[in-house]
Amino acid sequence: MTPPFDNAATNPLLATSTLPYGAPQLDQLKTEYFMPAVKAGIAEAEKEIAAIKSNPDAPTFENTIEALEFSGSLLGRVEKMFSCVAGANSDDALSKVKPKINVLLAKHGNAVMMDAALFARIKKVYDDRKNLKLDAEQKMLLEETYKGFVENGALLNAADKKEMAKISERLSELGTIFDDNTVKSADEYQKVIDDEKDLDGVPDRAKNNYAHSAEEAGMKGKWLIKLSPPPVDIYENCKNRALREELWRAVNNVASSGKYDNHPVVMETVKLRHRQAEIMGFANYAAYKLDDTMAKTPKAVMDMLDNNLKVYKPATEKFLDKIKDYAQKEDGITDLKPWDYSYYNRKLTEETFKLDLEDLRPYFDLEKVLDGVRIHAEKLFNIKMTEVKGKYPVYHPDVKTFEVTDSKTGKMVGIFYGDYYARPGAKSDGAWMDNLRKRGLEKAGGKNDFSIVFNVCNFAKPTPTQPTLLSLDEVRTTFHEFGHALHALLAEGNYPSLTCTAVKHDFVEVPSQLMENWAKEKDVLDTFAHHHVTGKPLPAALIKKIDAMETFDAAYAGLRQTFFGLLDMKWHTTDPKTIKNVEQLEDEIVAQASAFPRLAAPMSTRFGHLFAGSYAAGYYGYKWAEALEADIFTAFKKNGLYDRKTADRLRETVYSKGGTVEAETLFEDMMGRKPDQNALFRREGLIPPPDKKLPPGGRKPKHPPKP
Repeated sequence: MTPPFDNAATNPLLATSTLPYGAPQLDQLKTEYFMPAVKAGIAEAEKEIAAIKSNPDAPTFENTIEALEFSGSLLGRVEKMFSCVAGANSDDALSKVKPKINVLLAKHGNAVMMDAALFARIKKVYDDRKNLKLDAEQKMLLEETYKGFVENGALLNAADKKEMAKISERLSELGTIFDDNTVKSADEYQKVIDDEKDLDGVPDRAKNNYAHSAEEAGMKGKWLIKLSPPPVDIYENCKNRALREELWRAVNNVASSGKYDNHPVVMETVKLRHRQAEIMGFANYAAYKLDDTMAKTPKAVMDMLDNNLKVYKPATEKFLDKIKDYAQKEDGITDLKPWDYSYYNRKLTEETFKLDLEDLRPYFDLEKVLDGVRIHAEKLFNIKMTEVKGKYPVYHPDVKTFEVTDSKTGKMVGIFYGDYYARPGAKSDGAWMDNLRKRGLEKAGGKNDFSIVFNVCNFAKPTPTQPTLLSLDEVRTTFHEFGHALHALLAEGNYPSLTCTAVKHDFVEVPSQLMENWAKEKDVLDTFAHHHVTGKPLPAALIKKIDAMETFDAAYAGLRQTFFGLLDMKWHTTDPKTIKNVEQLEDEIVAQASAFPRLAAPMSTRFGHLFAGSYAAGYYGYKWAEALEADIFTAFKKNGLYDRKTADRLRETVYSKGGTVEAETLFEDMMGRKPDQNALFRREGLIPPPDKKLPPGGRKPKHPPKP
């Protein structure tokens, strides 16, 4: 008989970890453990909440606000392990249970946030806040706790609370369905190449990967192309236009029809979100969500995106004219299509800057890049990263583990896990960071635990004859995600709900995008960009070309990100009653802000950031944060890439404080002034630096992994 798995004796997820520093037992993440563990965690959390409510003493900061903060620790631990494996190493069995678990978690969250008796105690403490002797962090916890309850419906009447709870539960389920549809739909596609001539122009490195995939699938002598990792090498290098088109359409038609169709998921999601906003008294979902951000209002977001459009769109049109002229000159192409863009952009870039982009890859062996990230982080933040093997069990053999310590004190800063290789059908697409444990106290007067963090990417796995060789963009992705990890690892503070990445949504990308700046600097490249065969460093001449070509297609890349932001805002400022279908809404934004017309399914049906993630009415935050980090990096360009004083100030402000201090204050404490609104456009080369001429082209903006 199968044991019930509802206690610590039979379910390792419920047992206290015996690993060093309380690290999670990641080798024990079996599907059958999760549901019983979640139920047990909820039951314990409910008891803790009940104890707070039934406390006969008058509500105080300690017996109500802090007590609530420290409740649910078991559930939180189980939920983090579930989230980790559900995104990075899922299977059919876990996919079936994911929606059920997410609904349970949503129900529990709603029950807490809408508990009238609990909120009455919180409100009493909040109303008396001016008379309380609280430090700055305690004041922020009180403020955020009260605000969080209000934003989740604590002030609603009983009927509205019930409807909000029902909506929240369904949205949780829909997000899981959307993600699973996207992963499974992508995994269904495969392209088998019988004749190598069809891959003319594709680098041997990529062809070796395709051949290895085919051999693993029992098709030796052929080439197998899947959609994970994305077939970028086909887009950029394959002379076979028909194959480029087929792969482009395959990617862009993911989850748009058949049994994994996300059209109904999108429509139901936006209807429910709009209803949430109505119940809460807002005009639309964007207004509801933006109320607690740096931007504050949809108007502020639209003003920024419209300004971006004015800069990026005309420059993009001029740039596309160059690409079109080049394609016609080279191959007689008179109707440039989106599946042609990457191919001819690469060729024109290489001709313009007299280099072969493929020549860069041998210098970007993933293992060496990870060394470079480590060295960079150690120098910038005065920390030490040590890889450890076997000490901390993992959920997949590919996962690396590191202990992070402070170089001055020798104290543990955190544990870092890195999971870098694609696993089609098991791992969600893209790249991300998350916490397995957040910095903070485990209980009042208890131990202040450091963060345990992981990064996930989707790079091609090495073959027996070839390491994983990254593109320059993939190098940036590695630095980007580790920037998120550093935000959590370097966190300080007592309350986990305020530490790590618990900042305003439009500030959360600042620490990650900022790290990308170092990835192209010669002093940093010299530490890791060595040829994987010869060991020779990346030549200085190539580094200069990398820097020069950074400005080449800035407008196109900036317009693309602006399109995503506008599409997000369109979904979340439009009354769903007026939306005929997904295509109709999206085509309005395509006409306004896309370089090409829509020639496949709508982007929205695979836009996981919006419909399976946390970026709904928040995708603009990438560009918002990019402007801030572009400004911050000017301090390092002025003072030195590793200037100790500047770096220490960066750690003390942007990376350590989390949500204990307002985002605007963090920036001003770092820079000593308000943000320079034109810093990003200057970095991109789209407006001239002060007293200098505009460099040719435009500087390519930093951007997150493509959704």
